Amino acid sequence: MDTPSAPPFADPPRASLAVFRTILILFLVLSSVVVLRATGLYTRKAQALAEASLGSTALALSASAENALRSGGAGEAGDIRTLFADQVVAYALIAREDGTVLFHTNPLMVGTRLSGAMPAGLLRQPGKSSGRRVTLGTGLPAYEFDHVLRSKEGGQMLRIVLHTTQADAIAAGGKTMWESVGGLLFLLWTAGILVERLLTRHFRLRAEADRRERLALIGQMTATLAHEIRNAIGGVKGFAQWVDEKVDGADPRKKGLAAILEGSRRIEGLVDDLLRFSKEETYEIGTVELDGIVQTVIKSEASGWAGRLEAEAGRGLFVKADAEKLRRVLVNGVRNALQAMGDAGVLRVTARGDGGWAEIRIEDTGPGIAASEAPRLFTPFYTTRVDGTGLGLAYSRKVIEGMGGSIDLSNREDGRGAAFVVRLPKGKREGAGHVEAHPDRR
Repeated sequence: MDTPSAPPFADPPRASLAVFRTILILFLVLSSVVVLRATGLYTRKAQALAEASLGSTALALSASAENALRSGGAGEAGDIRTLFADQVVAYALIAREDGTVLFHTNPLMVGTRLSGAMPAGLLRQPGKSSGRRVTLGTGLPAYEFDHVLRSKEGGQMLRIVLHTTQADAIAAGGKTMWESVGGLLFLLWTAGILVERLLTRHFRLRAEADRRERLALIGQMTATLAHEIRNAIGGVKGFAQWVDEKVDGADPRKKGLAAILEGSRRIEGLVDDLLRFSKEETYEIGTVELDGIVQTVIKSEASGWAGRLEAEAGRGLFVKADAEKLRRVLVNGVRNALQAMGDAGVLRVTARGDGGWAEIRIEDTGPGIAASEAPRLFTPFYTTRVDGTGLGLAYSRKVIEGMGGSIDLSNREDGRGAAFVVRLPKGKREGAGHVEAHPDRR
């Protein structure tokens, strides 16, 4: 038997969404990489610039001080003192090789000795300079620059100590930029995720609109044809039943009449399924106890079955649902399980609570579901049975989702058959709208 393929519009939105997600992720990743690399480069350059500015400032001050000393000597301290009056200079001094201070921006320090010994042979290299980061006695960071003077007296070292506040501010700007970039990337990814969610919602709404349009078309078709089909098949069935009653049981025509009656019943069943699936559903949502409705379904559908039945019906567990529609869904699930197993196997029906949800599982030990069939199980008119209409699962999903739940049919984790799973919001026994599932309810 040929089975209809999936609707042609079902794949393009899903494929378009997948392409968009891929492009969006690539864009976000590449943008993040570019921004992070640029920020890292800027930060490194800012730090290098800060260090270079300290060295350049100290070298320029050293050169100016050296020129002033050549013309006036260390004794003319007033000429060079003005060079170090800038606020960036913490202090400056000139010392001999033995550490005696010849000049200091603080006059009280002249004549004292430096606490740290000078490297041996340093003052025998005129023009040599070196700088390093230090911490002042006040705890503030500073930059210490030593320069061997080319003076007439010889053997003298100029030490300039600079405040690093401005240079550190430049380096700190890199950290601030990292924080800004982090915030920017957060906003970028948030916007990307928001766009993806909105587009996903758009495609979901589009698919739902397409599904409703299909249902409306089916409804129009079935409403037009159902009356004529019922009238025609009713006449055929009625005449066949009349003839069947008149014909003797040994008459060979009896078999042909039985086939006519069976075919008539199948056509009537198909019309009923079409009408049920295509009409706009209304729900009488109440509080339904699962134990009663599950026991009713098992009793009506599996009472004469030869296999083994295991049931944990969920006594005291309630759901918010339309009892009659839920019963039809469970009947369809049990029938499919029994047809998959034949006359032998294990049918397991359980109902359990999970947080704010109740889960009903109908498990069988049949052959399971082929991978090629899984994506199309809930497609209207798709069936693998010769005598099936392909509307049972489609109708089940329609009404379960209409009641705010979800439905799934897949292979069991242990690989020993299939599992039909219905999830519905939990209900409470007390409260308005309580509905009890009566065992004889149909």
